[in-house]
Amino acid sequence: MPTSINQESVISPSKMKQKQRSRGSQIPRIPSSPRDRKTTSNAAAAASPTSIRPSQKDEARSPRASSRRHSATSPRSASPAVHKTTSPKHEAKTNKEKEEDESQTDLLQQMLSSLREPDPSLKALLDVLTDPSSTHHRRVNACGAIKTLTLEKSNQITLVRTAGVVSSLTTVLCTVGATEEERTRCINALMQLCIPEENWKMVFFFPNTAEALARNMADKYPQIRYAACLSTSFLAKRNRKEMVSNRILMYAIARVIEVDRHGHLEKKTAKEKKVLMAARMCTLKMLLHLSKNKDVSPKLAKAESITTALVTVANRMEKEANILCAAILTNLTRHPDNLSHLMFKVPNLASIFVAQVEGSDLECAKCALYALQNLSCDSNCRQELANTANLLGSITKAAFKHDYPEHQLSALYTLKNLSDDPFNLVTMTNTPGCTATLLALANDSGNGMAQYLACDTLATLSHWLLTLSARKNAKVGNERDGKIEMGRRTFETSTWQMWN
Repeated sequence: MPTSINQESVISPSKMKQKQRSRGSQIPRIPSSPRDRKTTSNAAAAASPTSIRPSQKDEARSPRASSRRHSATSPRSASPAVHKTTSPKHEAKTNKEKEEDESQTDLLQQMLSSLREPDPSLKALLDVLTDPSSTHHRRVNACGAIKTLTLEKSNQITLVRTAGVVSSLTTVLCTVGATEEERTRCINALMQLCIPEENWKMVFFFPNTAEALARNMADKYPQIRYAACLSTSFLAKRNRKEMVSNRILMYAIARVIEVDRHGHLEKKTAKEKKVLMAARMCTLKMLLHLSKNKDVSPKLAKAESITTALVTVANRMEKEANILCAAILTNLTRHPDNLSHLMFKVPNLASIFVAQVEGSDLECAKCALYALQNLSCDSNCRQELANTANLLGSITKAAFKHDYPEHQLSALYTLKNLSDDPFNLVTMTNTPGCTATLLALANDSGNGMAQYLACDTLATLSHWLLTLSARKNAKVGNERDGKIEMGRRTFETSTWQMWN
């Protein structure tokens, strides 16, 4: 049966869209989730940059909301990146380190590009050193010839600025299969090149210099170890930051310091023992030089291998070495940023200082007292120091030594700093002789500064006692029901059924 379609019943597409819109407006809409709204807004923004998002209508109604959403610090700002707030000091430090790295890179490139080419005879010697197919005798002879050239002072600056000389020496020193004779001649040649002051910066900038020095400082032959330590001490005068930042070098220096940790020196001959002790003295003098620099001190204090080695060998070496070790540790306490790290991250450091104060060496005792005085300036270290075994007792004895004014004043300064912490009140008053020593010095008018420090310490301790005993309002027994102020002295006597 044919079906006829009336033209009036036919709906055009435009009318169909209008009808759907009218139906949609009558049906209540389900609110979309925040995630859907965010996705829709992002898609709309990507499709038409000039389109207006729904959130902009609210912003037009509320100017305050608009300013908040478009502020630079708002998490809903246009940039999706998360910016971490850093202090200006930290940013300046980071920028300074970047600039130093860039300057060093530029200097290294400039240095390598300015090297002159060696003459044919010298180039032949350098080729023998770097050629693995060269025989042992040829390589030894080439090492000896270069060493002879470096003995001339007029050649030392020129050879460093000649391409291939320093790099060839360090290549032999880094080679595992190199013999003792080859390493001995090469390290002596390198040591001669490190003597002129003009070469200190340039020699250290060669790529394999630090590795070569570290390897040979750990060599089992004493002469090679001593030459490597002496070369490193020369280069440390101009490359402080770079040397302290090199972990391999710091580890090698620590092993040189701990040469007698397991009785290793007892197995050596008298001559070898003397050379190994000289190498240790050389590294200690180098560390003393590094510890005197303010910029290098924080990195050196955080070098775990160095601080552990110094604490391990302290008070166990010869007198000169013990003094250098105490001076290094004291210099590390001069930087305020090192105090907490040294106190809590370096085991037994305070105990070492106590042993030095009680020891017979006056120079070590003075260094230890200065170090304890610096450590007591940090409020975080005071309780730990006061609770260290025999620390308060040894400082109290040092405070009563009138024959050594520097020791006495440093000890009194330490007691004064420790008394600033109220938690040290009980510890200090329970220490035998501490209060008596302070009272005796407070009544001694012979030394004005010592008397002042003793009085100041007693005043601080009495302040904490008064603070503990004071109460805003305290109720007294059945006889008197009033409220009295306990912060003042009343000088009233208490009796028990006394007759008038």
